[in-house]
Amino acid sequence: MKSTAAIGLPGGLFSKLETVEIPAARARVRSLFEPAAGGSRTLVVFGTGVLGRRIAASARDAGLDVTAASDNNPARWCADFDGVSILEPEHAVEQFGTNAVFVVAIYNPSGVVAQLRAAGCTRVATYPEFFRAFASFVPGMTGLDVPESIIASEAEIGNAYELLHDGVSRAEFEAQLVWRCSLDDAGLRAPSPFADMHFDRNVYDLSSHETIVDCGAFDGDSLRALLAKTDGEFARAYALEPDPDNRAKLEFWRRTLPQASQAAIAILPYAAADRDGTVHFDAGLGVASASSTGGSLQVACRKLDDAIPDAPTLIKMDIEGAELQALRGAARLIRDHQPVLAVCAYHYNEHLWQLPMLMQELWPGYRIVLRRYAEQCWETVYYAVPPERRNLS
Repeated sequence: MKSTAAIGLPGGLFSKLETVEIPAARARVRSLFEPAAGGSRTLVVFGTGVLGRRIAASARDAGLDVTAASDNNPARWCADFDGVSILEPEHAVEQFGTNAVFVVAIYNPSGVVAQLRAAGCTRVATYPEFFRAFASFVPGMTGLDVPESIIASEAEIGNAYELLHDGVSRAEFEAQLVWRCSLDDAGLRAPSPFADMHFDRNVYDLSSHETIVDCGAFDGDSLRALLAKTDGEFARAYALEPDPDNRAKLEFWRRTLPQASQAAIAILPYAAADRDGTVHFDAGLGVASASSTGGSLQVACRKLDDAIPDAPTLIKMDIEGAELQALRGAARLIRDHQPVLAVCAYHYNEHLWQLPMLMQELWPGYRIVLRRYAEQCWETVYYAVPPERRNLS
């Protein structure tokens, strides 16, 4: 029987699920964090990267006892993790498997969830389930939101859905909305191969003559993926990376390339933005380094319109939530040259519907395509493809 508090999703948009029972979904995720035997609420964080540290801080703010951490990486065992020890999984399960909630701080959690349950853990939760139970204690960018906020964006959601070009995109969009409200994985499609992320030949025709603008170039991982798909051939690359540590790794990798390829890659120490100036930045976090109002480092930010002298054929963005601003800062390049856009859509929940509307606004001729390359909502990418380059399978 449907709850009287069930919240309807936009009429006519969903074919598989018309309503989501918000109270029931909330009760399900909260049940994972009910007090353990003895009345204490204890938590073990599994995964000791940036996400694990964010979960630990939020859990303590929520009044939970973070009693230990664990990781499958032996190099991290016995190290300190925000005041508690990092245990090897076997020891963590032996000590806490029946009296603590193990929160999996990994964006592809299914393997670790299965590992922990097989080892005897009685309470295992993923990061989205933790977020839903304690959303008010999780600060900043999460990639998630509470169902009520999602449903409040009904008009924008409907407009964005109408822009999607193919059935796969519409099915993924629909499944994402349902999952973000219910956290039920059953309705999710299998992700596309991770190796295809950004450079998906099933979406657009990738050539060996690309002039790519790589926003969030990290250590060269995306450029390596591009070169692998084009047999090392490309015309020009502009690699934007504001984090000094990441940029040093990027420069080191560039020096391993043939001389002609080295000369064709320009490394720019900028954060892509909608203005020229400076921004505060959280550096030293690897792939999670990002612009932040509380960041201790100041870095230069530039509009792509001002920073890129050539006509790009491809713009890739994976910049930890700054994608909307960076696209606005590339308005002239996009209008004049219609490059393929490959833009990450998972850093903020609302980017699922905001990004396609902005892409279409910047150049109305684009075909908008949505694909996902990881579990749940992670590694989702919007592509804006000129008609002559689409290659949908």
